[in-house]
Amino acid sequence: MSDVNWSKLKKLLKEKRYSEIVLDIETSTTEKTRSSALLNLLGICRASQKGKTDRDIKYSLNDFKNAFYKDNFGEISLESLCNHIRLCDEMGREESDLVNNLLTSEKMYIEAEKKYSKNIKYLTYGVDLYKYLLKHDKRISKIEEVINLKSLDETYGTLYTTSQMYLNNWDQKNFKEFQKEFTKLFKPLKANKLANTQKSKKKIKIGFLSPDFKKSHSITYFIQNLIKDLKQTNFETYGLSLLNIKYQDETTEKFKNLFDQWIDLEGKSNQEIVNTIQNLSVDILIDLAGLWSANRASIFNTRICPLQITWLGFNNSTGLKEIDYILADVNTVKNEEKDYGTKIYKLPEIWNSHCGFEFKRVYNDLPFKKNNYFTFGSFNNFMKINDEVLNTWIKILKKIENSKIILKSSLFVCEDVIKKKFEEEGLINSLVLIKKTKRNNFLSHLNIYDKIDLCLDTFPFTGVTTTFEALWKNVPVITKTGHNFNSRCGESILKNANMSNFIATSCDEYIEKAVFYAHNIDKLEISRKKLFDRVLETPLFDTKSFSIAFYKALNNMLNLVNKNYK
Repeated sequence: MSDVNWSKLKKLLKEKRYSEIVLDIETSTTEKTRSSALLNLLGICRASQKGKTDRDIKYSLNDFKNAFYKDNFGEISLESLCNHIRLCDEMGREESDLVNNLLTSEKMYIEAEKKYSKNIKYLTYGVDLYKYLLKHDKRISKIEEVINLKSLDETYGTLYTTSQMYLNNWDQKNFKEFQKEFTKLFKPLKANKLANTQKSKKKIKIGFLSPDFKKSHSITYFIQNLIKDLKQTNFETYGLSLLNIKYQDETTEKFKNLFDQWIDLEGKSNQEIVNTIQNLSVDILIDLAGLWSANRASIFNTRICPLQITWLGFNNSTGLKEIDYILADVNTVKNEEKDYGTKIYKLPEIWNSHCGFEFKRVYNDLPFKKNNYFTFGSFNNFMKINDEVLNTWIKILKKIENSKIILKSSLFVCEDVIKKKFEEEGLINSLVLIKKTKRNNFLSHLNIYDKIDLCLDTFPFTGVTTTFEALWKNVPVITKTGHNFNSRCGESILKNANMSNFIATSCDEYIEKAVFYAHNIDKLEISRKKLFDRVLETPLFDTKSFSIAFYKALNNMLNLVNKNYK
């Protein structure tokens, strides 16, 4: 240690000369003589170098691991543990094959539990760790510990709310009770007193608030025809964009032309957003993102417009008191309506409708006929793949000889977790992982459905966009119905596609249906041909009929809320 010049290292670190630090430490010390602090610094610098390689990352993770154990649960142990988790996360987002180091992170994390159980930093990194390990119950437990330790705040209240959506044991009633406390954190902003929407107005102004007017987000397929259709009515449409200007793309430009007016709100404070919307005299404000990141859901604790609605992006209640309605349908919200804390307006058929794709639809035979083995598939976000989903899929694969499942998602950090599960079950050869395709080559994404005989939905957080895509490509989807809005989206889509025979009410029935169609190819083929011939005529893709229903719903809701204003 006497050979280490700490003053020099600190100077180099300040100047971000990471490679020089690595060289200095490696030449002046040995692995045995390096202190925990030096190991932690070495790991940081290896991972921060320009042009770092997989070898650098491997060594860096090892440095953090050695620092963790060498410090024997001191301050450096905590720092190196957090650095280990953070690096796994970063590399996972970059499609690295090194993500299995998350399992090492978990081992270290568990060993440190007794020492750091009341440490905020330790707990917050646990929230991230268990997210990427797909252990949602443990993630929620860590969020609860953070809340208990530092009291409830907006960030962790939001994380707690959204994390519940992935759990099978989520109780909507308990969720409502939590939201009562959560929404107390959102203080109303200053707003002008509202008056009744004037019937003499030539146009009723409707604003769509979203951070997602971009090519990479699926909501664009559900609203573009609706916006066009509303412009032919007594509505004047406003695109209220929270999207950072640097992320705007050709889809953003398309929407700028679709709306009657386009307003960039990113970078404005919540109060400035409220002021802007009120200065525009917007009558109806629709929130398209709920409590997901980059949204400004908190402004909906303020009465900004006569009618305020949550729709499409969140599929549940935000709990915010100035939301008048959630838009749902008769299949997604049933007898638990009182447990949402917000009024539910049920559209007569389906709560949304997809515009389809510009590509020509072509009927493809079952891949089974060519492959001589059965192929399942799911393109849902890996975050939706909880233990029960994985175990159910594994049971299905074990019942069907030589069967495979194709999974595709952008959360690379979760891949090794799924691989490990399949390895443990002796099914690694049944798993096909496909990297995310770029949005500018969307046809390549759609064409992957041609490799799939039957899609398997996630639960309780069912797919929406992926189910629409599969059905458009005439690939049936098995879904399991649930106990609230976001767990019944698959049910609603399939009922409206006239595919109710693919809806299961339990895991056992889900397995039975998957096995049945894998063993009865003729019946599956009939369903595929039915989809190809008729699905575009169903409410799923009949955007014109949906626009009419949506228009009527807005007017009905507006008439109801207008009674509150003079």
